[in-house]
Amino acid sequence: MKLSRSVLALFALVGSSVAQGASFAYPQDGDTLVAGSNISIKIDRPTPSGPVVEAAIGLGMSTCSSDSCPSPETSFGYLFYSGAFNPQRPAEVSPGQDFNAFQNFTVIVPSINGNAILGFLHSSFGEGAGAYYPYFESVNITVNIVPA
Repeated sequence: MKLSRSVLALFALVGSSVAQGASFAYPQDGDTLVAGSNISIKIDRPTPSGPVVEAAIGLGMSTCSSDSCPSPETSFGYLFYSGAFNPQRPAEVSPGQDFNAFQNFTVIVPSINGNAILGFLHSSFGEGAGAYYPYFESVNITVNIVPA
């Protein structure tokens, strides 16, 4: 019984080191975007509490139907980026500014109209107890796309 408690505690500790996942800094949930325009998507990555090896990120968008929006875990109607995720800390931070590591992605907003899901799938590995443990997350926000 003590062994299984120790193993559970280890997994909880390793999980907490990477569980501080990435998030959208911009745009934000509910923002309105103009179809055909260039936007910079900023993804923040708070400092993990332990060693982490970033693996990859997939960034995309899907249109919503009248009753629901698809999850990024199932599909992207538009794939903006798929590849390495390498968030960097700002060189200088003033009081009150965001000090999280981040990575920007410049994309063209698709020519769709109405609500859409902007999402990403992120994977990394947390280091602990002589091994690397995988961490996966799916993050999405709803944005409104309007014609130019």
